[in-house]
Amino acid sequence: MRKQSDLHALICPKVMLSDLLQLREAIKETHPDPYNHCTDSTFERAYQKAVLLTETPKTVIEFAQIINEFIGVLEDSHTSLNPRDLLMLCKKKRQLAPFYLTRIGGKFHLSKIQHAAIPLGVEVLSINEYAVDELYDLAESLAPSEGLSVQARNEIISLMMGLVFNVFNKTPDEPVEMRFTSLKGDTLSRNVPTLKVDQYISKNRWNKKKDLVTKLNDSTAYLGLSTFESRREQRFKRGIDSFFNKVDKKAIDHVVIDVRDNRGGYVLLLEYVLSYINKDAATFDLNYLYKRSPLDRFETLSRLKKIDFVKRAKRVYPMGMISKEYDFYKSNKGTTSSILYQKQLTNPGNKTYTGECTLFTNGLSMSASALMASWFKEQNRGEIIGTPCFGSSDGTHGNPARVVLKHSRIPISISTLKLSAVPKRESKEILPDIMLRYSIENIVNGIDPFQRFFQNL
Repeated sequence: MRKQSDLHALICPKVMLSDLLQLREAIKETHPDPYNHCTDSTFERAYQKAVLLTETPKTVIEFAQIINEFIGVLEDSHTSLNPRDLLMLCKKKRQLAPFYLTRIGGKFHLSKIQHAAIPLGVEVLSINEYAVDELYDLAESLAPSEGLSVQARNEIISLMMGLVFNVFNKTPDEPVEMRFTSLKGDTLSRNVPTLKVDQYISKNRWNKKKDLVTKLNDSTAYLGLSTFESRREQRFKRGIDSFFNKVDKKAIDHVVIDVRDNRGGYVLLLEYVLSYINKDAATFDLNYLYKRSPLDRFETLSRLKKIDFVKRAKRVYPMGMISKEYDFYKSNKGTTSSILYQKQLTNPGNKTYTGECTLFTNGLSMSASALMASWFKEQNRGEIIGTPCFGSSDGTHGNPARVVLKHSRIPISISTLKLSAVPKRESKEILPDIMLRYSIENIVNGIDPFQRFFQNL
């Protein structure tokens, strides 16, 4: 039998206890509001449960599951463990079998695979020794949590099943066999194509999407935003400028904005998009709650950027938002500071599109995308179509800092910022006005069911 993956190596209780203590203290030291969705006693009970579960040796993956259950009580998806990071602990030449499953009517259907090796839409029964129901449970044990976003979390769990299989796969050098029911009702088995870890993660060859996609005809314009975390801020803004200039020039009366699969990013890029559709000239009000810690946004700045920030703040002190940030910067570690930002939404041409607007969302619309969906609801800016996004109406967290556990080397993200809606809103799941999901027929035929809302583009 071949050697098992390093992710199945055993860790001793003493090592796990040390890592759990490191994580617990890092959350308390760094997170601005760890008890937003739980009490301090609930948090401590979750920690003690994790300690009890590590009294006997566990594999790296089993320890990751224990960690995820522990931090899951925070219900903050920015404070989380990403299963993709576990694969980074493996050798770069480790083979992965990438695929996506979508849950439809209680069954799991293949929605993406390399090289069309297996027909899309087939009902998947098992992958190697894992039945799909078992694989769903494993994915749930590593899935993030976010407040009341139950429907979105279930959608995410289904989409994580392919990734989680590769994490749990004990024999990555062996062929991966998928057993499925064909569209004709026959039970078949076929091998899943593989690629290396570095191709799957670092080079992102399998699942790469453009940050910004635009399509226009004489009456409708489509703006697809796969992220707000553009590596080139000015290029992103120029793309938005160009899109809305064309909308204005063609006198288009319907704009569709698509943030499906958009996991968030920079709020300033979200604000830039909103500046073009903010027909009531409302300010974008958010309350930022910071906590001074070795991992906060100022401590992660380079030396030169810190010097530049201090110079700019001193020039205008005590006026402006930057002065409030400077006061926070000078405060002692452990200090929390709440700063209200009432952002005037502007763009270089002072253009505002006032026509019909539609927003597409799904379970992978997170963070800044959830803020956008919440803004759409609050401003009555247009219909939201799709499935519930992974966020709530009262705000989100952000600026996650990365902590690597000393012994297991498992990376964990911890929020360093909380963004709350102003005025304060009741925490509610952001539900679309029109619920729309993919059907088996959509997957089989490669049809986007949302296409009917922007025909002929």
